[in-house]
Amino acid sequence: MKTSLLPAAAALLLAGTGCGSRSAAPAPEPIRLIVETDMGNDIDDALAFDLIYKAMDDGRVDLLAIGNHKLSPTATDYIDILNTWYGYPDIPLAQSPTPVLNDHAPDYTAAVCAMTREDGSPAFARSKTPEQIEDPVTLYRRTLAAQPDCSVTVLSLGFATELAKLLDSPADDISPLTGRELVARKVKTLSIMAGSYGEKQRAEFNVVNDIPAMRKLFAEWDTPIVQNPFELGKQVMYPGAAIENDFGWAKLHPVVEGYKNYHKMPYDRASWDLLSVVYLLHPEYFTESEPGTVAVDDKGFTNFTPGPDGRHRWLTATPEQLTRLRDCIVRTTTRAPKHTEL
Repeated sequence: MKTSLLPAAAALLLAGTGCGSRSAAPAPEPIRLIVETDMGNDIDDALAFDLIYKAMDDGRVDLLAIGNHKLSPTATDYIDILNTWYGYPDIPLAQSPTPVLNDHAPDYTAAVCAMTREDGSPAFARSKTPEQIEDPVTLYRRTLAAQPDCSVTVLSLGFATELAKLLDSPADDISPLTGRELVARKVKTLSIMAGSYGEKQRAEFNVVNDIPAMRKLFAEWDTPIVQNPFELGKQVMYPGAAIENDFGWAKLHPVVEGYKNYHKMPYDRASWDLLSVVYLLHPEYFTESEPGTVAVDDKGFTNFTPGPDGRHRWLTATPEQLTRLRDCIVRTTTRAPKHTEL
């Protein structure tokens, strides 16, 4: 599928500053990133990881650690497939010991992990043994302790289960700081897909699946939080036509196969998690709210109270920004990655 760029977006691309571009201009220091995901609950997690790997290809991101809290026998295996296929097999990977069950949608990771070639061998290579899959809180503590102060960005693409446990973690052999102290010292910002601020506000999926954890996260996470709410992702639909038409360069693609196994093709899907990634790379594609404070109520609704001392903001986008976001996402995901054999 050919996508049309707005003149402003085209100018950015020609200038080497557009999303997914490969410019010879000096690159900023890579974003030191920790990602928490519920891979398998929705295909947007997989597409979001594609954006992350492409940003790594471009030297924009240093992916330090990945944690998964989806209750699934194949979700973490699928992340290992992604890391391996995109050329980053050594990224530390963790699986929650207390994952959250959600069985309302097909788990596309099972289908992809079960795929085989004609000779019966696995369709996609893995890199991790079961013994190399870590505990998330331990991995996050070790990762944060090893980084400079105020240098790490955390990206939350699912529930707050493990991040809340990180906040509650005590001092240990890894660090004399508690989890909350480690976050306050080492983390620069948290980009999170969560919540709802539409005309008909809802108890959003990532919040309602672990309300106590999300409440703790917003109350005790002592760094800026940028919230990407439900309504924004619905305004940037990922086109199923791109999956059908624009990946001919790949014989087998784990994200494409995941997309095809999530719902009956063809279908478009909201870009919820993808936007939290794009925000880190291109905040100018969004409109930020005034500062304030988010509180999570007992039913899973997020309530924003403006205030100059608040650490929280939430995102919207103008019609022009929405077009730029869609063009950026489609252009980047349909681009061949740098490291994998195609």
